[in-house]
Amino acid sequence: MALSLRTWLRRASLHQLGVRCCSGVSRLPPCSPASGMTAEQKELYDRIIEDRGKTGAKGGFAVTNEDGSLVGPWNAMVSSPLIGGLAERMGSFCRHHNKCPADLYEIGILVVGAQWLSQFEWFAHEKLALKAGLLPEAIASIKAGADPGSAAGMTTPQRAVYAYAVELHATKRVSDQTHAEALAAVGGEQALIDLVFTMGFYHQISMTLNAFRVPLPEGVTPPFKEPAA
Repeated sequence: MALSLRTWLRRASLHQLGVRCCSGVSRLPPCSPASGMTAEQKELYDRIIEDRGKTGAKGGFAVTNEDGSLVGPWNAMVSSPLIGGLAERMGSFCRHHNKCPADLYEIGILVVGAQWLSQFEWFAHEKLALKAGLLPEAIASIKAGADPGSAAGMTTPQRAVYAYAVELHATKRVSDQTHAEALAAVGGEQALIDLVFTMGFYHQISMTLNAFRVPLPEGVTPPFKEPAA
């Protein structure tokens, strides 16, 4: 592998260009039944609540604010319900029909979150990764951009998937050896395809979160330091 995730992140354009990802006020107005919705928006809103649970019981955090408006990427989805509805269905697939084991695809999602310095994505998926069985030491290793060979707290399959995600992001390619090890780790071709599609989907989510300055829930400390303006 040519570059570690840490080296790659150091060179990434987010740092070089000094992009401010999520600072300041959200660029999207809150979308809730009280603020007025089209029929398409209300249908998608209800689907999100049903799938994820309003109080956060299904995901570890509430998906609505006290006024009923959606948090995270779901507010953007409902704001543009046709394409947002497709994105919601992809997210639902990742949660409910993924052939890749949850602890392994959460590693891929966290690598994506680290690339984008995506505050909300990391906040949400750190919780989900713990729920899926990742150790805190493993999550800290991903956040720090540790080399796969020295990443702490990972099982052999977890380390193989971490190496796969790091190499794919760092070099835009995957070596035969890394591919073979990840294929064995996830349990087959379909599971590996699902892992790659899942990572691609969360690039889309991270872009949305950063582009529209989607805020963290009140009182939550940002997991990443914002790049300087």
